[in-house]
Amino acid sequence: MKTIELGLASLLVASSVLPLWAQSVNTVFTNGQIYTVDQNIPWVEAIAITDGKLVVVGSNEDALALAGTETEVIDLGGAFMMPGIQENHVHASSAGATILPYANRATFPPESTPDEIRQSLMQYAEANPGDGWIWGQQWDPSHFEDGRARKNLLDDIFPDRPVYLVDSSAHNAVVNSKALELAGITKDTPQPETGVIEMDPETGEPTGFLAEMGLFRVGSIQTHPDVPMWEKAILESQDILHSFGIVAITDAAVSREAIMAWAELANEEKVRLRVDTALIMNDYFGEEARAQETLELLPDLQSRLIDPFTVKWGADGTPLTKTSLMIEPYEGTETFGILTISENMMNQMRENMRDGYKMMAHSIGDGTTKVVLDLIEEGRENYPAFDAVAQIAHPLWVTPEDMDRMARLDVVADMSPPVYFRFPTGDLYDPLLGPDRAAGRAQIAEMLRRGVTVSYGSDWPASAPSANPFRNMEAMITRENPDDPDYPGGPLGEGVTLEDVMRIFTINGAYAMEHEDVTGSIEVGKFADLAVLDQNPFDLVAADRTGEIGKIEAILTVFEGEIVYDAR
Repeated sequence: MKTIELGLASLLVASSVLPLWAQSVNTVFTNGQIYTVDQNIPWVEAIAITDGKLVVVGSNEDALALAGTETEVIDLGGAFMMPGIQENHVHASSAGATILPYANRATFPPESTPDEIRQSLMQYAEANPGDGWIWGQQWDPSHFEDGRARKNLLDDIFPDRPVYLVDSSAHNAVVNSKALELAGITKDTPQPETGVIEMDPETGEPTGFLAEMGLFRVGSIQTHPDVPMWEKAILESQDILHSFGIVAITDAAVSREAIMAWAELANEEKVRLRVDTALIMNDYFGEEARAQETLELLPDLQSRLIDPFTVKWGADGTPLTKTSLMIEPYEGTETFGILTISENMMNQMRENMRDGYKMMAHSIGDGTTKVVLDLIEEGRENYPAFDAVAQIAHPLWVTPEDMDRMARLDVVADMSPPVYFRFPTGDLYDPLLGPDRAAGRAQIAEMLRRGVTVSYGSDWPASAPSANPFRNMEAMITRENPDDPDYPGGPLGEGVTLEDVMRIFTINGAYAMEHEDVTGSIEVGKFADLAVLDQNPFDLVAADRTGEIGKIEAILTVFEGEIVYDAR
């Protein structure tokens, strides 16, 4: 029996044990503060693992009784263990930060000022001379007047080379005059039905700011990174996610090539996550026709760890560009915003529901969510095959009545990105929606009271600087900025309990991905998908140090009994 010590003190509680087998177990963890998320036995001190699955969840004595000469015994020394985190909305491949260097994109930190962006682009152009396109990201709307960058950011430094830069939401972009010329965008270009090509109100000329389907004329010029590029990016992202205790993800906007890369890596046994891929269906980058074709390929891309049968529709954009439909008009206007799905797209959504796909819909505005719920309700009533969990991503504004509908229709509220606190870009909502309505976003506690299943997603890197879940756990409890507790304005609404947060970040995410029967909690018979942390968040809350939860770090991440991340 090989014993490894981890450090700290211990805790004794009840036990759940399978019959003692003659065969010894592979691994035993002892002397831990192990939070199971199983309401019947919430705390235990030890677990035993055989062939990747939990066979003992209980006491040191029970776990060690199955240890043999080849069993690895890890003494947690009082360290906190929990189920591994189920990340229900991340861009590990399709919009992932890790793909950018492989795809030769110009990158700069989202906190970059306009001058810093220009400097980064000039350095990129010097290293990549010529007259070809410069594709890059990601600029923060808070650094620009009314949240919109325009072509004057770029024209003087790139008069003859086209430039396209995506913002931190990945829903908006700025291009220079040369890019507008090559894309054929002029003052006479009609507005897309489901997007924005901004025109100067005085001159009528395009300003270079594009939103949603307004991206298409430029975005569709991009070439798709090939499968090997995606494979490199995915493996890099996987390492990053493991370092935060993450064991399962929904890759929330994937292309055909990205799904193929996941499938190939799974065939090579290099995937150490449970992965739902959500195929992006909207035609922002010429994907719509390809997406319909890709649906036919999905059965061949499925494997034990890769579930490719989720489709993702962008039903709206963001309130910052008035591309989210609101029930009440935007402040000081008679404008309610727009949807980013056409009637044709809605018909395709109906076909997806008829065929039994899992549904994810990007829907921020309360008006948009009402439309999406109407479609889901229609699907539940008319299509027997549509019995999968449906998911609304980013439901920041939802009426109480529609919260009730979400609960009744089994619609998961994917609360990503973590904008449930005050921060500069979020403050841009105030003049658009009014301070009270802006502050009423992400009513997570009320959703839970009304029976809605809430899951967690970071939306990294599209709208989050990091995939770190612990800063977002803290913010969900305190509703304060985890990076700046003194940020003006104080808490943004009602927080939730740590117990609720633990369920949201584990078993609820597993439920949203439809694998809660095998992971998401520490129970006998489930896979040993686990995270060991350097601090116990329950101790921090009890000591009135909730503001330190964001500083927690993962020590170990365990996937199916195998240590896939080790900070020791």
